[in-house]
Amino acid sequence: MLFDGSTFVKWRGYRKPDVPAKGWIVEDGTLRCVAKGGGGDIITRDQYDHFDLRFEWKVAEGANSGVMYRVSENFGASWHTGPEYQILDDSRHPDGKNPKTSAGSLYALIACNSEKKLNPVGEWNESRIKVLGNDVEHWLNGKKVVGYSFGSPEFTERVAQSKFKDLPRFARESTGHICLQDHNDDVWYRNIRIQRLTPEPKAAGDPAGKTDDQAGWRLLFDGKTTEGWRGFNRPKFPDKGWVVEDGWLKHIAKGGGGDIVTDATFTDFDFQFEWRIAPGANSGVKYLIQESRGAPIGHEYQVIDDAAHADAAVRGGIRATASLYDALAPNKSVVYPAGATNHSRIVIQGKRVDHWLNGQHVLAYELGSESLEKAKATSKFKNEAHWGTKFATPILLQDHGDEVWFRNMKIRELPETP
Repeated sequence: MLFDGSTFVKWRGYRKPDVPAKGWIVEDGTLRCVAKGGGGDIITRDQYDHFDLRFEWKVAEGANSGVMYRVSENFGASWHTGPEYQILDDSRHPDGKNPKTSAGSLYALIACNSEKKLNPVGEWNESRIKVLGNDVEHWLNGKKVVGYSFGSPEFTERVAQSKFKDLPRFARESTGHICLQDHNDDVWYRNIRIQRLTPEPKAAGDPAGKTDDQAGWRLLFDGKTTEGWRGFNRPKFPDKGWVVEDGWLKHIAKGGGGDIVTDATFTDFDFQFEWRIAPGANSGVKYLIQESRGAPIGHEYQVIDDAAHADAAVRGGIRATASLYDALAPNKSVVYPAGATNHSRIVIQGKRVDHWLNGQHVLAYELGSESLEKAKATSKFKNEAHWGTKFATPILLQDHGDEVWFRNMKIRELPETP
């Protein structure tokens, strides 16, 4: 459930830490946007890539709103990235005259088909948005009314001829927030619920119509089992400390178990994952580790509650979230607070390494470079001969004794470069 009928606990304002103090209210078990309330759009605290979203809605006479998905906060307004399921009074709002901007449509791009049946103003409508792989479906009152594929030639052409043509990230984000639009009209939502879906990994060389950034991904965690993982320097997965819970791979606070690593190793790759931590928690994702070394020494993408750890700030950010732990600080602070879900990315290709956090590029460095060696010389790794060199590596999730969750872990191997 994304809305429990009584609180905004899973929502906040677009580019705001909390729900706006005006414009949105809970009323008789519904989530209501108040006409001319001035609250602005609201978004889910969590982000979603593949999902089945279901909700009910009704509008006042002449009202307009929308539900957007895969919305990023990094590129202007919510509609600069998020495709929109149109919410509308077709009979009285001017947009109702154009099938491409009427209720249920993919706003300004694709009209509903002949299966569309819209209930009168004041009555509830049931809607559904399903995103699996590149394929998207809009449903209205039990009927599929829109279907399209991200990156297909037809979809790309439609965008190129629309108001979105100059927005480089429109419908291009691989994950993002669900967004409810404030269009200054009275609109009510209820029974908002979502199920995360897991697409079959796509093989490289996908058929035409599939975007490059969806091809070649390999799931490292299926949300159900620990297959493909084992303990660091151990042949089996730990029998304590780590559990699968509600689609997350969770480490229990003080549960023991130790660090875990992937069975497979990778050289040049794009690794993406979601995580959240309990207040005060500390963890990390490591790469370029050598098990023969006997200790999990490697490069660490720091995962931590910055607000609760003074050393993250005291040491110039080199132990803050998304840092190269104890060596290089991120150039931006875009981390969400403890309890919220963050999306991270680590890319290694050739000698270059990049860290991303919540859609923003926050760190880049080159293996063997003078700047990295300088950072190493003042770090805890100064005596580690192989720290900073490239080799095939497993991915490691750190047991720091704290409560931390990981999910949606996927990796794509990249062409090796010198």
